[in-house]
Amino acid sequence: MDFIEIHDLGVLIRKSLEGVMAPVWRTHPEGTNEQSYQLKFEVLDGENLKRAKADRLAKSFILQGIPNEIYVKIDSYKASSKQMWDQLEKMMLGSKVGNQLKISNCLNNYEEFKGRVAESLEETYDRFVTLLNKFSKNKVNKSQIQLNVKFLSILQPEWKRFTRQMKQIKDLNDIPLHEVYETLKQNEEEVDEIMDDKRQGEKTVVDSVALVVKQKKKKMIVSESDDVEANSDSDDCEQLKQAMLMLTKAF
Repeated sequence: MDFIEIHDLGVLIRKSLEGVMAPVWRTHPEGTNEQSYQLKFEVLDGENLKRAKADRLAKSFILQGIPNEIYVKIDSYKASSKQMWDQLEKMMLGSKVGNQLKISNCLNNYEEFKGRVAESLEETYDRFVTLLNKFSKNKVNKSQIQLNVKFLSILQPEWKRFTRQMKQIKDLNDIPLHEVYETLKQNEEEVDEIMDDKRQGEKTVVDSVALVVKQKKKKMIVSESDDVEANSDSDDCEQLKQAMLMLTKAF
């Protein structure tokens, strides 16, 4: 449609596709049973010639603008640009029931959307924008503040301090989403350091648990009496319990 708009016969081509302009026909005199037929270009002039050209161009532009796998599904509609356009529109946009399903899926994906562990800010933003692009295709509307608040809420906990600052100092009703992203991006290095420290702490606790378990197994093997083994088990269980408390606190 954008391409058609800039054409000299753009208005007439659009009318042909929308079916509001009938093809140029020549009708036989009343009282005959013969069907009407379309006049050839060489016998047309003036406005009739423009209308006939527009109808031909409408079909031609469709055929030039679609890939072969779609062409083989609509080539039987070449007699009418309107029929061809309607079939193409149905294939590309889907039926009303299909559209409702797409909208429902989009809304469900929006509600369940969240950042992934170890995912960068850019990766989360790209996935979110891809979802919003589907919203636009299916004519699903969300206010600017809804989109901004949703994006701030889906980030990992390490972003909490910076997202809180965004809500306090920025007017989320007007600021575009990409500006929210660019502002947060300035703090990504600090967030990465926080995440690295957290991962290192978790690794230390896990290593401690593994060490306690290893020591327990070793003592069980070398124990020479039930009393020694019982005391060893008691000590090891207490160490394991403490290590597990540390692990829980870290997470």
